[in-house]
Amino acid sequence: MSSPTLEMITPVILIVDDEKQIHSSLRLRLGAHYQLVCVSDPREALSIIRHQSFDLCISDVRMAGMDGLRFIESARKLDPALGYVVLSGYDSEENLRRAIPLQIFDFIGKPLPDRAGFEARLPDWISRTRQRRQELTRANETESIVQDLELARIERDVESTASESAREALLQTANLLSTTQALLLSATHGLEPLHRTDARLTAVFRSLQEARRTASTAGTIAEGYFASAYADRESSPAIIDVCLRHAIDISVRLTKAEERRQSVDFSPAGRELAVTGLTGIGFLLMIIPALTQALELAPPHSTVQLSCTELVLLGNIPSDARWQRLMWVNRRNSILSNPGVVVSIRTSASAPERTAAEKWLRGDSDGPGALRTPSRGLLQGIQKSKGLLGVAIHPTAEKFELVLGLPV
Repeated sequence: MSSPTLEMITPVILIVDDEKQIHSSLRLRLGAHYQLVCVSDPREALSIIRHQSFDLCISDVRMAGMDGLRFIESARKLDPALGYVVLSGYDSEENLRRAIPLQIFDFIGKPLPDRAGFEARLPDWISRTRQRRQELTRANETESIVQDLELARIERDVESTASESAREALLQTANLLSTTQALLLSATHGLEPLHRTDARLTAVFRSLQEARRTASTAGTIAEGYFASAYADRESSPAIIDVCLRHAIDISVRLTKAEERRQSVDFSPAGRELAVTGLTGIGFLLMIIPALTQALELAPPHSTVQLSCTELVLLGNIPSDARWQRLMWVNRRNSILSNPGVVVSIRTSASAPERTAAEKWLRGDSDGPGALRTPSRGLLQGIQKSKGLLGVAIHPTAEKFELVLGLPV
């Protein structure tokens, strides 16, 4: 089976056919649920495969210049994982013989069959390509993957232990501060009548009063934490505006944004809204990777735009003209009728290529143009909240933007 991350990403299908009406028919039948790249020339398709990964290729057999099976033979050398479905009105014995070693999933006759004979089978074909791609990756990078998994486990355990230990330490500190404050109060009351008759005790009395004020302030800070969205990792709600302000502070510190003269311009929702399915800690673990990535990419002396907007229906996001051209993750949640919030993060940095964006979402940070900030927390938050994630990609977008659609 494909990984949960891959299942969240809208599949991309390459169509290679010199009949324009086939392109139009497939766009009509598949365009709502898949991203299609339609090409008439097989040689152009090979050039595209060199630079972009696809989840399935649908190819005609009879085409001018290069037939479909020769095209697939060449394409397999460029992308051994890619699977193929062949369209043909001429299923000759010779074609079938040539197709045997080419990893072709099926021959589909023209005109295209009904939904049960075609559309209903696409998810399985796509899953087979994705699984094969994962298997090839594992075979080439087994040792690296084992190390990454071990590192991820250690990081998770350390984060959990450190967070719970810090919370417990702060709770004990808060209790000690209450005891200290009571002792200081008692000492101050006992010394008050004496310092009036002995000038030597005046300085001591003032120091006790200052110590009381300091202990009171420290106690208030500790109490504020336990009343915040992060006090209880299991149940404290993710109040969006509050959490976003904390995320800004943490992300600015992590990226040393102040040294680079970067700032975050925040436009809050303006009222108390809580994300469904996430705690305050869960929200931070989701939003900080997104905001950190934006700050890492943004040039010095620039401003990252962070805005929060309410929506009547979460499902309206992908169809909104402002975000139609984004690559959507977890798009299946666009059918939900929940009210929602759009959190948009924009910078003046260039939008990544689709391949770079997909590698980032899979946790791969190698290669030119790679996005370095780990996306794991972001994707886990999107899954838990049943939200959507939109990523601006080149060439349909010029500037970097992440859009989170979250149910409230």
